Amino acid sequence: MAYNFKRQIFGFMDMLRFVKLVPKRREIFAETPATPLPASYKVNETAKFLHPGKQFVKIDKITEHSSDVKTFVFVPDGEKTARLAPFRAGQYITVTANVGASRVTRAYTLGSSPKDALERNFYSVTVKAAGILSDYLCTQAKVGDVLEISEPSGDFCYEPLRDKKNVVAVAGGVGITSLLSMAKAAHEGSEDYDMTFFYCVPSAKEILFKDELDAMVGDRFKVVYVVEKGDLPGCEKGLFSSDLVKKYAKVPFTLFMCGPDGMYAFVRKEIECFSPEIKDVHASPNGIADRKVEEKKTFKLTVKMRDKVYEVPCRNDETLLVAMERAGITAPSKCRAGGCGVCRSKLLSGEYTAAPGRDKRRLADFKFGWIHPCCVYPDSDVSLDVPQG
Repeated sequence: MAYNFKRQIFGFMDMLRFVKLVPKRREIFAETPATPLPASYKVNETAKFLHPGKQFVKIDKITEHSSDVKTFVFVPDGEKTARLAPFRAGQYITVTANVGASRVTRAYTLGSSPKDALERNFYSVTVKAAGILSDYLCTQAKVGDVLEISEPSGDFCYEPLRDKKNVVAVAGGVGITSLLSMAKAAHEGSEDYDMTFFYCVPSAKEILFKDELDAMVGDRFKVVYVVEKGDLPGCEKGLFSSDLVKKYAKVPFTLFMCGPDGMYAFVRKEIECFSPEIKDVHASPNGIADRKVEEKKTFKLTVKMRDKVYEVPCRNDETLLVAMERAGITAPSKCRAGGCGVCRSKLLSGEYTAAPGRDKRRLADFKFGWIHPCCVYPDSDVSLDVPQG
């Protein structure tokens, strides 16, 4: 049986509107002013300012604290970078440089304040010579050198909705930098919290930035020097303890700590007595070092990167990322602590062991064979598909 189409008046009107569509558009175009479209939009300019990706900086000043500890002040190079990206107190940048045949990237926490970047256009980092890039910076870098750095990153920051207004900070040695930035933020008012700062060192001569810390003491900031050996007027002698927290800090509080992993375990044990008055505990992640092995072995690491294939040796005590860097392969990396996912790569074959407590992959990554080379040690020959660095 044939279908009988019944014409509707509304459908007829739709056809009339369709016929008139092109002439109507021509009228609109003719009435529109011939103003050129903007070359860029404010939202894009803001996004580029906040997240430039790479930045290029010049070393403006170097302060030597000891033979193996220096502070570097970075300013824009003036050619590729005019303004430094803003950051939050506690965040880090990565520095990338050619050291010998290797293209090396390492993360360093910012010790300057957020206002230093916004109003005075500089960053500062403090480096201890304890690794290939850190050694290079402390022994070879000089004022005027240009370096490539990343935009600021990291979540070791104060969050008003999560953390208490009373902050207890514990720093160990050179681990002061991120907490120094947080102290400056409290002092200058760019963050709304009160901080009690415990600075723990083996001896008084290892205290860094004492004049700056003392100058910030006030209603928002208090500093307590804890010296294990020797003497310092006004300091506490010995090790950090829960008794010191009871003596100087208010509860409840949120704990921030920055230092070696051994210090983290010690401090966590000391503050157990404050539970549940501790709102949260935040530890600044350290870079992943070589692991201890009973027998040293060398495996073959095959790296597929776009249309290139590299075969390089990889020791069983070093991470896959370190092996790639040592061979001169420009592999992507950022936090080097297993958390950010920038180095995320596809495992094609091989066995591996992830550094304890550092494997922050998503469940889908486990299921489909993605790994973070910065925190993975080889247990056999390994083949990876790595994104271009």
